Amino acid sequence: MTERMRRSSLLLAVVLMMGLAGCQTQPTGEAERIGHMVQAVDAAIDHPADPESLETIVRYGTDSRYYIMIRGWLSQELDGVESQYEASRNPTLRQQLQVRADFLRQAIRRIDLE
Repeated sequence: MTERMRRSSLLLAVVLMMGLAGCQTQPTGEAERIGHMVQAVDAAIDHPADPESLETIVRYGTDSRYYIMIRGWLSQELDGVESQYEASRNPTLRQQLQVRADFLRQAIRRIDLE
C-alpha cells in the first residue's frame, strides 16, 4: 500500500470515527469544523517546508479533544516515511523523506510538550 493510499484510508477512518461518535450529539457545524481540521492537518503534513504547517498541527494537536487522534496520525505517518526511507536507494528521495521524518518528529514533540 502506498503512503498516499494509506493516508487516504487513515483519513477516511478518522472522519468516519469522528462522524459516528458525534452523529447523535454534534450539530452539523461541529462535524464541518472537524472536517476542516482534518483537511488542514493533512495539508500541513503534505507541506513540511511551509512555516505555517507546524503551527497548524500544533494548534489542533494541542487541543485535548483531538490530541490522541492527531498524535496517532503523525506517528503512523512517521512510521510510513521511515519505512520508505529505509527501502529507498535513491539519494534525492531519501533526502526528501528525511525532511518529512524530521518535520513529523518535530510536530510530535511540539504537541507532546505543549
